[in-house]
Amino acid sequence: MVYADNWLPPFSSPSDPTRVIDWSKCGLFIPEYKLRHTVDMLRDMNDKVICEMQKCSLAFWDEFASSREGWLRGILRWVNTDPGIVRETN
Repeated sequence: MVYADNWLPPFSSPSDPTRVIDWSKCGLFIPEYKLRHTVDMLRDMNDKVICEMQKCSLAFWDEFASSREGWLRGILRWVNTDPGIVRETN
């Protein structure tokens, strides 16, 4: 659960927020002005959705966040999937 306005999650960009990981499947992003509605939002969530978000978050941790190598892997994946970067092919 993230309380933040205008926050950009790791390995995403405003033009392509799901380039490396689809954060909407990993967590609940709540605008700061809705802070007091958190309990209601959580109660309204389906147990299956919560379980899938937990799996997604754990997969992110295991693949990217748990080590320096993982962070580098995520950065390289982000860069290598950027359509704005021109690559020469031989």
